[in-house]
Amino acid sequence: MKFSILTTLAIAATAVAQPLLFKRDNTTERANVTATHIEQDESDNNDLQTSYGSHYALFQPKVVVISMFELERDPWLESLDFKHNITLPGLSPIYPTVHCTTNYSICQVTTGEGEINAAASITALSLSPLFDLTKTYFLIAGIAGGMPEYTTLGGVTFAKYAVQVGLEYQIDPREVEKTNPDWNTGYFAYGTKNPFTYPKNVYGTEVFELNEKLRDRAVDLASKVELDKGTKQNAKFRALYKEEAAKKEPFIAKCDVLTSDNYFSGPLLDEYFSNFTKLMTNGSGIYCSTAQEDNASLEALTRMDQYGLVDYERIVVMRTISDFAVPPPSMANNTVKFFTEADQGGIGASLTNLVKAGLPFVHDVIENWDDVYEKGTKYVPDNYIGDIYGTLGGTPDFGKESFGVA
Repeated sequence: MKFSILTTLAIAATAVAQPLLFKRDNTTERANVTATHIEQDESDNNDLQTSYGSHYALFQPKVVVISMFELERDPWLESLDFKHNITLPGLSPIYPTVHCTTNYSICQVTTGEGEINAAASITALSLSPLFDLTKTYFLIAGIAGGMPEYTTLGGVTFAKYAVQVGLEYQIDPREVEKTNPDWNTGYFAYGTKNPFTYPKNVYGTEVFELNEKLRDRAVDLASKVELDKGTKQNAKFRALYKEEAAKKEPFIAKCDVLTSDNYFSGPLLDEYFSNFTKLMTNGSGIYCSTAQEDNASLEALTRMDQYGLVDYERIVVMRTISDFAVPPPSMANNTVKFFTEADQGGIGASLTNLVKAGLPFVHDVIENWDDVYEKGTKYVPDNYIGDIYGTLGGTPDFGKESFGVA
């Protein structure tokens, strides 16, 4: 089925006529979403807070799988019985369609690659009056570069933290070598004068923390399946590394994802961003995968949670490893050749393992919806969740008490 733009706009106009007020009370763990009206006689300000709400929504998916481009999307389309195609205004021009199963319990959306595409597409989906996402579970499922210390080709990683590493100053390292020989990079955080200092100024999207209890549930489920081991060349390339994790066949790992529009590679940037991850998470983050979208998607979902359109507690971020982000010892002296010419064996296992590792969580939500997942009380997080500002309530267990907002 395909909805026209005119139909969508007509429903949107109707939905806006029934606003929802801001739903989160920071003094409680979760506040319910309820329809209300504006009490003009009792109002002490002139702020009108509205959202589309859910009263006119046609679809209430239990799970939405978020892919970033077609190679990540296609394994899901081939594995599940997606019968409905719903075109939404605001999605990527090359991925304008949400795919849903027969009863709309599972849907899939493709954002387009990079931070801007991800933020725009997730915002468009969340604001669509056709969808009620207030109880939906989101599985962000994409491929990524991997760190040989913690994962391997075809491996699967589930994140607690997403750290944005592109929001920094940058000077060409060739201009740094002579004047600052103790620097190992040309990057340094906003408001600072060296690469070793926590940022004084932040934009708010630098770090997101996810529901650890839900992440662990997804890990437990994924750990019970047999992963695709990849090609013979994957195995040969793994053997070139000295790290034990890199040498292994694909496995499930709990470790964290970096977000950067800049597609980086090499041991120097790896060392810096690993240190930056620990700096930004007060030493608790473990950088193991590199991606281009996750902080952007999480920022959009955070803003939607603020107004009751989604539930940030119900997000899982999974990245499978398509390639190593640093060369093996035999190629350590030529990162450019490693990046542009090395045959790592192909990315097939990482694509196959998106579904192999992600589908158990999707099925678990569907099969145990009534008893477990609809109310969500079993997996209410024990850890802080949200951004560096504490937007969704609670106190971040990373960062510092105050920042300059750049």
